[in-house]
This record gives sequence, C-alpha cells and structure tokens, in this order.
Amino acid sequence: MVEAAVSTVLDFKHNPAFDGLDYHSLNAMLNLYDTDGNIQFEADKRAAREYFLQHVNQNTVFFHSLRERLDYLVEKQYYEGAVIDKYDFSFVEKLNDFAYGKKFRFESFLGAFKYYTSYTLKTFDGKRYLERFEDRVVMTGLALADGDEDMAMKLVDEILSGRFQPATPTFLNAGKAQRGELVSCFLLRIEDNMESISRAINSSLQLSKRGGGVALLLSNIREAGAPIKQIENQSSGILPVMKLLEDSFSYANQLGARQGAGAVYLNAHHPDIMRFLDTKRENADEKIRIKTLSLGVVVPDITFELAKNDEDMYLFSPYDVERVYGVPFGDISVTEKYREMVDDPRIKKTKINARTFFQTVAEIQFESGYPYVMFEDTVNAANPIQGRINMSNLCSEILQVNTPTTLNTDLSYDQVGKDISCNLGSLNIALAMDSPDLANTIETSIRALTAV
Repeated sequence: MVEAAVSTVLDFKHNPAFDGLDYHSLNAMLNLYDTDGNIQFEADKRAAREYFLQHVNQNTVFFHSLRERLDYLVEKQYYEGAVIDKYDFSFVEKLNDFAYGKKFRFESFLGAFKYYTSYTLKTFDGKRYLERFEDRVVMTGLALADGDEDMAMKLVDEILSGRFQPATPTFLNAGKAQRGELVSCFLLRIEDNMESISRAINSSLQLSKRGGGVALLLSNIREAGAPIKQIENQSSGILPVMKLLEDSFSYANQLGARQGAGAVYLNAHHPDIMRFLDTKRENADEKIRIKTLSLGVVVPDITFELAKNDEDMYLFSPYDVERVYGVPFGDISVTEKYREMVDDPRIKKTKINARTFFQTVAEIQFESGYPYVMFEDTVNAANPIQGRINMSNLCSEILQVNTPTTLNTDLSYDQVGKDISCNLGSLNIALAMDSPDLANTIETSIRALTAV
C-alpha cells in the first residue's frame, strides 16, 4: 500500500496577484486589505498550500507502506513499539485508512506551521518530517486507547473532526519512544526547610524537562529577616527561591519543543507579599525582577473585610505560625485565625494597609497581567474533599487539596505527602455542539483525559 499524499488545505479562489510569492509573504498579506478593503483570507489559504509545496512535501520522509513505516519507526526508536503491539496490525491499518479518509485539511497557514514546527515527529537531526497530522492523531489514539479498538476509533474521529484536541504534552508525546510525559501541569508544595526547597527545584527541573508546567506554593517559607536556628535576620525570604525556580524553568525545556513554564503562589498575609508583587513591576531592579515566572496570590475573605473597613492588614511570620500551631502557614485558615494570631505575642507580625495591597495588585496586573488571584475561603467552602486548598496552577483552574512531604537530610523521603497533577484537553464548543452525538463526544474526551 502506497500512502496518500501529504495533507494540504481547502480549495481557494485563484488570485494571479499571489503567484510567485513564498508562504511567508502570502501569510503577511493577511495584514493588508485588498482593493475593496477586505481582509485577504484567500492569501492565508494559499500560504498554507505553498507551505506544503515549497517546504513540507520536500522534507517529509515517505514510505511504500504502513508496515514499512511503522517497522522503521519502531526499529529506529522513534515510536514506542509496545503501543502498537497492543493491536492487531489489521486494525492499525483500518484506523490509518479511517484517519486519511477524513480528508483533513489545515484551515490556516499558522495551524500547519505550528504543527510542523512543534508537534510532528522529526528525524533526530530535526531536518525531516516523519509524521503527517493524521499520523500523529493515530498514534495519540492508539496510545490513549491502550488496546481498546473502539476507543481508538472514537478518539481519532473526535480529534480529526476538530471537536476535541488533547493538551500539548499529550498530543506531542503520545506514542513516541523519545518523549516526555502526557500531563499538562503539576502543583508542588514547598515546606520551610532547605531540603524541601532543594527537592522542589530538582522536581521542577525534572517535570519541566518532561513537558509539564509546574506551580509551587511559597506561603510556608519564612520571610526575609526571619531567624534560622534562633539567630535573627538570617533568612533571605522567598525572592532568592523565585530566582532559582525561574532559572530552572528557563534551563529545562522539552527538547526545544516546549519551553519550561512555572508559577508561584503566595498568601496575601505573608510578610514578603509586597516584595513578591514588586518583582513584576516594569521598572523593578534587575536583581529582583522576575521575567518569566508566573505569580499567584492566595487571598482569604478577611483581607476583603479589612479593605472594606479601610483597616490595616497584619502579615504573619510563617516560621512563628508553624511553631505555634504545629502546621505550615499554608494549612491555616487566615480568616478563622486572624484575630487570634493578631493577639498572639508569640507570632511576629507587620502590617500594611489593606486597600494599598489591593491597589498594588491592580497596578501590577495592569503592568504585567499578574498575579493570578485565588480566593481561598471561596474554594475551600466549595471543596467536598477532606483537606485544605492553598494554591492553584499556571492558569488558576485547578483547585485540589495537598499535604506536606517531609524529607531526610539526604533528601530521601521521610513521609510522602500529596501533590497535584492536572490533565487538560480542549473542546471546540461550536463543533462539539454540532456533533452528531454530543454525549459520545463528551464521554470520549473525558476517557482520553482519564487515560492520561
């Protein structure tokens, strides 16, 4: 069986003005109106067609048959043979024919360009393509279905129809032998000790290398100037930890296909909160400026109450809170314990104006788009699971409980706590609502996430 030609795009109206232009020039014409004042969408379709003719087709490795292609890719360790071995080859052929029978076409140049730049399987030297879009979809379906032929067929149908699209790590990695993980993001706690900080940095490097975004909780780390081994003014606070994490994410990316991404969350009543926010100011000193790390603030109800009454808000030392209550600061309900902690002389505290805090948050959001804001009491009131939610992820859509991990001095685990992973997929709402079977579309999408 000789495989079909490379996917191209939908038909377009021929315009002689586009003849002789390369695909970048044609794509740029989207920014120019035609003589009638209309956006030149046909230029984009022509750009996609020329991209295949001028670049993709010339740099794609072709095989005489599906069997030859799969044997080669498994033998050369491009594909994970165990994924394909779960199916009869006759079904793999059937699924492949089904995928190509869908006649998928990229609707835009940027869609095609993004796929071939970031997602498709390339030769190890990065110069030639070993997959077309249908091939990547088929391998994703085979990997997630885990031997279930009906599920594999449904997944390929949903993806090629445009109704469902797995998240980047899943679609990028599924079925590849040299790959990262399929999970979108991870949420990790950091406790108030050097072992936990160093373990978090190492975990961030390892997870970022495997393709996931990572969010970390900083609320438990003692503030700048806090004592270490009862010696005052020894702690450097959270800013140096943020710098180390930012460098970790900048360094560790997934084979250049996906850049590292990290976020840090801090409780609004942490003494370093204003320094934390200042790291995102446009005119911040380079020594403290955080350029690529995302910021999130955990805000309890009491903070809004204080701002409403134009009162000062107290900031509490995590070191003292943990010493007094026996649990990390992030596991305390600040709203419930606020007045009690204010009155407790054992807990070191400082104060700022609550309205000034919210004004600063608004200013920084205007300048940088950060911080994310998580309303601590709102999410915990709605949480049906035992435990406390004290952070979220890079996009603030994940709200789950976590528990601390304790480590020995050699960084081995003393007690393993619970961190969080987040698996994502996308539905095209217009296409999904037009699905011939909406219930099947939703079930298939959820089963894909469950497989991850």
